[in-house]
Amino acid sequence: MPFGLIIVGVLVVFAIVVIAMMVVTVSQGYEAMLERFGKYVGTLKPGLHFITPFAYKVARRMNMMEHAIEIPQQEVITKDNATVTVDAILFLVITDSYKSAYNVFNYVGTCQQLALANVRSVIGQRNFDEVLAERIKMNDEILREVDAASSTWGVKVTRVEIRDIRPPDDLLRAMGEQKKADQEKRAKILTAEGDQKAQIAVAEGRKQAAILESEGKLTAARNEAQAIKVTAEAQADATKAVSEAIKNGNEAAINYFLGQKYIEAMGRINANAKIIMIPANFGTGVASIGGIAALLNDAQDPANAASKPTALR
Repeated sequence: MPFGLIIVGVLVVFAIVVIAMMVVTVSQGYEAMLERFGKYVGTLKPGLHFITPFAYKVARRMNMMEHAIEIPQQEVITKDNATVTVDAILFLVITDSYKSAYNVFNYVGTCQQLALANVRSVIGQRNFDEVLAERIKMNDEILREVDAASSTWGVKVTRVEIRDIRPPDDLLRAMGEQKKADQEKRAKILTAEGDQKAQIAVAEGRKQAAILESEGKLTAARNEAQAIKVTAEAQADATKAVSEAIKNGNEAAINYFLGQKYIEAMGRINANAKIIMIPANFGTGVASIGGIAALLNDAQDPANAASKPTALR
């Protein structure tokens, strides 16, 4: 191969390399640190850029998107000397690519170590029960501390989440036994309350039944008294009517009244009998009493008032 072709080939390759070094492409979501002879001179934003080769170069490409960093698992001792295993996750975003590139050697590792220290500090100030109950509050405290410290590195910590808090196995068993005891206690309390309410309901039902029974008896007594009163008034009216008939000398009324009284007397004598036997001469006996009418006619004379009979049985 002629030497001239070799030179041409070398020049072409060199030209291609130079052109490749002149063209810099920065993807969306990233920023590139531009240096000239090792000194920072500017920041390249996303897009296509042309630089002078050999003198300028892209030193670092910084990820400007929010990304998550895992905080390694660690054992932490609480305020009441309980050992728990904790791991968390940290969310951050670069707000100043220059500070992130030149103010800290490794912002990811530095933020991890800072978060680890704050997790130990926050949990160490609380008892075990508080650690389990105040996870959100602890997240906020860790977030404030880490975010304040990382601001000088051009990093904004947006969120901190404690993912898992695991106590030792013996403490887990003790917690399970305590939970079981609490549930049994609660069940006994609920059963006792249910029995108490049932007894109260039964007593209230008996009370209402007694009240209703008393009211029923009272109403029945009132009705019976009213019936007796009405019966007495009716009997009084009947007696008055018979008295008026006797006074006027009505023999039929007298016979009816005496016959009725006779039947009632026979009924009281034979209280257990279903059939009352009336003598064959009952009509004659009643009619024979009609002679009393003459006496009643005499009783109508005021002169014979002193001899007036007081009652008829």
